[in-house]
Amino acid sequence: MIYQKTALGLQAMKDRSVADITRNQRAVLILLDGVRTASAVLSATGTLGVSSADIDVLAERGLIAAIQTGRPAANEAPVTDFASSTLAAKQGPMALPVAPNNDQERIRRYQKAYPLATQLTAKLGLRGFRLNLAVEAADGFEGLVELLPKLRTAVGEERLAPLKAALEGK
Repeated sequence: MIYQKTALGLQAMKDRSVADITRNQRAVLILLDGVRTASAVLSATGTLGVSSADIDVLAERGLIAAIQTGRPAANEAPVTDFASSTLAAKQGPMALPVAPNNDQERIRRYQKAYPLATQLTAKLGLRGFRLNLAVEAADGFEGLVELLPKLRTAVGEERLAPLKAALEGK
């Protein structure tokens, strides 16, 4: 099964408003991005003691929702907020990629762009640690698009070009 963060889950990630979740549940919340399956997340975090019960707790609290064939569960509204004009304004003008109308294309672009984004931030060393965490916590395609202005500031337009191209579907 594939889960994605709900609007409540995204808010909890941003402002840490849900203080009573465990370290394991927070790790699961970060990794469930609408692309990875629950079993993939569990196998990646199993050595840390993460279990399916942690996923169940997050679902019960409304922080994540199961999606079917790339769509949110019937009782959850999809999270489509991206490329906040406030963030873009702070970082300067930048043409941001537009999300495709097709969920499969959105997932394909994310899967192509995510490794590029992590490579960029990994090369920044300690000064890029927070940015690397933000990339890992990014909620799918929209989350990566939202981080583009910060990535551009950190690595420059030229090094950002392959990532931007991947998000544009090129």
